[in-house]
Order: sequence, then structure tokens, then C-alpha cells
Amino acid sequence: MSASDIIRVRRFFERGVYFIEQAQYADACTNFKDALQINPNFLPARTHMAIALSQQHKYVDAIKLLEEGRKQVPLRDDQLVEVLSLLGNICLIRQDYRAATYYLKAARKIDPRSSKLRLMLSTCYCKAGQYAEGLALLLENAREMDKPVLE
Repeated sequence: MSASDIIRVRRFFERGVYFIEQAQYADACTNFKDALQINPNFLPARTHMAIALSQQHKYVDAIKLLEEGRKQVPLRDDQLVEVLSLLGNICLIRQDYRAATYYLKAARKIDPRSSKLRLMLSTCYCKAGQYAEGLALLLENAREMDKPVLE
């Protein structure tokens, strides 16, 4: 990719972020889409566009966008956790607890020590009526929070 393409991607991305901050989600999506047309592997544009789509209640489109990106290019573990947790959040909003559980469990396999993922999965279990599993994760989270941090 040329230097001018990198600048154009960055410009579209920054405009998209600006529009998200202004709650102008359709305009944000347009800019993120333009960035992704130049560089389909630019993960920040993809994740931010998914957020903008979710704000417009276009959850299925957001899920498709993230899944497409997840399959297109190999992601580092931290990037994959970010995508999987975002997918889990979107599924929680849609009240699709089975899918949310799938994504959040996959993220936890990569980052089992994440308090955020434990709490999200606990919420998912409780909303799905699986209170024992949800409570077990909350207790696990409390135990982990009490452990001293070793440096």
C-alpha cells in the first residue's frame, strides 16, 4: 500500500471516529467503509464500523462485518479477543445468548485471566437463566481480584 493510501485510510478512519462522537452513525459507517475499501485488513475501521452499525440497530450487519474480518486475515491474540468480545457484546444486545456464550468462551480461551470477559460471560449466563454458571464466574472473578499481583 502506498503512503498516500495510508494517509487516506487514516483520514477516513479519523472522520469516522469524529462522526461516532457526534452520534452520526450513518456518516461514520460511510467513512469506515471508504477506509476498508482501500485497506480491508485495517481492524480499527472494521471494529468501529461494527460499533456504528450496532448503534443503528444493524446487529446482523455488524456481526457479518466482524466475522468477515476475522476470517480474512490472521489476527494477533489481542486483536482476536477484541473482535470476539465485541461479537459477544453485540449478541448480548440482540439477546442471542447462545451466540454470545460461544464468542465469549472463545475469547476466554485466549485470555482466561480477563476480568472483563469473565463478567461479560457471567452476565450472559445469568440472562440465559444459567444462574449457577453465572454465579460461579462471579465468584471466580472475586477470588482473582483478591489475589496479590506479582510483578
